[in-house]
Amino acid sequence: MEVNNPLILILGVKKLRKKVLIFLILFLIIITIFSSAERASASIYHIQLEGEINIAQYSFINDALTKAEAEGAEEFIIEINSLGGYVDPALRIRDRIFNSPLRIITFVNGRAWSAAALLALTGDEIYISSGSSIGAAETRPQEEKYISALRKEFAATAERTGRNGQIAEAMVDSDLEIESIIEREKLLTLTAREAVELGMADFIAENLNELSELKSIRTEEIIRIERSSLHNIIALITNPYISALLLVVAFSALIFEALTPGFAVGGTIGILSLLIFFAGHILTGAIGMGMLILFMIGIILIFFEIFVIPGFGVAGISGITAVLISLFFVFPNRTIALNVLLGVMFFTLLIAFIMIKKLGTSRFWNKISLEKSSEGYYSSSDKKDYVGRKAVTITKLRPAGTIEIDNSRVDAVSEGGFIEKNSTVEVVSVSGSRIVVREIEEEAK
Repeated sequence: MEVNNPLILILGVKKLRKKVLIFLILFLIIITIFSSAERASASIYHIQLEGEINIAQYSFINDALTKAEAEGAEEFIIEINSLGGYVDPALRIRDRIFNSPLRIITFVNGRAWSAAALLALTGDEIYISSGSSIGAAETRPQEEKYISALRKEFAATAERTGRNGQIAEAMVDSDLEIESIIEREKLLTLTAREAVELGMADFIAENLNELSELKSIRTEEIIRIERSSLHNIIALITNPYISALLLVVAFSALIFEALTPGFAVGGTIGILSLLIFFAGHILTGAIGMGMLILFMIGIILIFFEIFVIPGFGVAGISGITAVLISLFFVFPNRTIALNVLLGVMFFTLLIAFIMIKKLGTSRFWNKISLEKSSEGYYSSSDKKDYVGRKAVTITKLRPAGTIEIDNSRVDAVSEGGFIEKNSTVEVVSVSGSRIVVREIEEEAK
């Protein structure tokens, strides 16, 4: 049926237009809601980088970046106030920042010297507060290979973010001269105004609020990530002085355990100290499980030398070498590693000397020293005439144990394998402190 009434047609068109208009309004509202939600999810995260640049700082920044990336952040502000620190952790942090998809904003609010200057240059945007400074990246030690390497790292970092690589190099190498900027034999350090004028920073901002205003964002949109208690504990453990103290306590406690019978306080403290030491460094990523395994192999070799093989030979030397290597690579550079290990050895030996004087020795200790004691142990010089003599085993030899010869107790090792207690043996050779015996089959009566 056709509708020819013009009035009805006009009313139908108006209703259609109204429906279309309502649909468009609803569509715009939905788009606005989704756009707002999207903008809200595009959060800005902020951390403060203060104090020494070390492996614990790397662990904190790595965790913070990982959290921000997982939660869909777009920008990440690193507020820096540091006199510097170690190069290796700084390079790790620099590489982690460059590998992040986030837009990095560095804000020098105080000082960014040495390794901290390198991190400041990683920013896609660099802000600096008045009264702040950036530069003074002197290497320690001041050797050409270190200067050359770090100089190029600074240049590469600056060029990556579109800044002057030569100016960055002058922060490291005092031999570099840039006309009207820095003279030869002086390291470059820039004030806030100089940094902006030379293009090494973008804006001057007095605080985080002013930075937010310059970026046209609300301060409440910034999500701050604080250091956790775990990060603070890791930072304490990985401090070279605390690490050295843990090692001295561990080795001294184990020596105390060796000088006293049974397994009690000394062994427990020693093992716990070593676990704390390695756990702290493994959690920072400074070392992997490989170094812990190498350390354990070294300890096993040392104990094998003490318990199984009288004297001190290949197993003992290999064990000590493995322990020293595993500890050497824990620390951020060679100089610190050598200083820590030398200090640990000195204080451990000093404490061991004092304990031996106070406590005396035990059978365990005599496995190493084999010196004459009140129990009847003798040095190797008194054993020359033992060859060919008969003796009785007073402990099982598997293969090491104790025999009695001429009413004296001495340590010995069997020529073959296992020898039962109260067996008759013959001394077949003496080499230094090592006495080798062979079981004698008794004739049947």
